[in-house]
Amino acid sequence: RQFTHYAGFQGAIAARNILLPLKDPGVLDEVPSTVFTDPEVASLGLTEDAARRRYGNNNVSVASRKLFSVDRSVCEQTQKFGFIKIVYHLKTNQILGATIMAPAAGELISELNVAKENDISLDKIAKVTHSYPSYSIALQQMAAEIYYEKLKKWTLVYSILK
Repeated sequence: RQFTHYAGFQGAIAARNILLPLKDPGVLDEVPSTVFTDPEVASLGLTEDAARRRYGNNNVSVASRKLFSVDRSVCEQTQKFGFIKIVYHLKTNQILGATIMAPAAGELISELNVAKENDISLDKIAKVTHSYPSYSIALQQMAAEIYYEKLKKWTLVYSILK
């Protein structure tokens, strides 16, 4: 994994280890990546296939959205190509991986990485206000769909909110 952002992270860890009595190896299990093409392509964690192999078909789900349904993309006329795909554990809603092809894919993957690394389940992103219209509002909307699926267990509450 040769990424400039990973090298910068490791350099900071090395400096901290020299200055403080710490022994952090500076090695991450997973490093998000972004290819700065037009549109950008970013990924994090497991692919859908890898997640299904590791956790089983019945324990993995996917949330996806095409850019033509993201208002910011429509405003900027970038909606012809692109998507957001988030792989998550069906029972815990923990993010297992993501792939994004969009003008702001590098920024969007960072938000998902923060959630993943801090064990913030995907449905909790629904409770965080995102600017509108932004590309990141798509993450909140996707998370809200998962959140509402949880609420369907309480039919009365779901029918009021919907």
